[in-house]
Amino acid sequence: MEHNAIMLVGRINALSNRWLTDELSAAGLAGMVPSHGDVLALLFAKGNATMHELAAFAHRTKPTTTVLVDKLEKLGFVRRKDSPDDARSVVVSLTPAGEALRGKYESISRRLVRRVYAPLGKAEGETFETLLTKVLANLETEAKSEKGQIE
Repeated sequence: MEHNAIMLVGRINALSNRWLTDELSAAGLAGMVPSHGDVLALLFAKGNATMHELAAFAHRTKPTTTVLVDKLEKLGFVRRKDSPDDARSVVVSLTPAGEALRGKYESISRRLVRRVYAPLGKAEGETFETLLTKVLANLETEAKSEKGQIE
């Protein structure tokens, strides 16, 4: 049996990111990239978050998350302030302009989900997610195990 899953997932990711980039631009959000969506999703859900929380949620390194937040801050969508609970921590929150993005963000997200799941029935969609979740969990476990062996 030929194993094309990794190539297929990569291609789905590339096509989804290209579509998202085009949609962001069409929505007047040129300069934003799909990975900004992870930062915004957590802020829409929580209102504010530390850089550590954002990095963990987005599955990105802290330096990469800093670059994403820097760009969102320059675009006027987020602001940073020192954490009142921990002097070493920075809290990121939405500005009014960032909060105003919620409708566009949710609309674009819904349209992407419809595009991805359009050829699948409900049961197929659930199976698809279950299988991807299993693969991801296994890869994360393997990565943690390998990291532990290296240290």
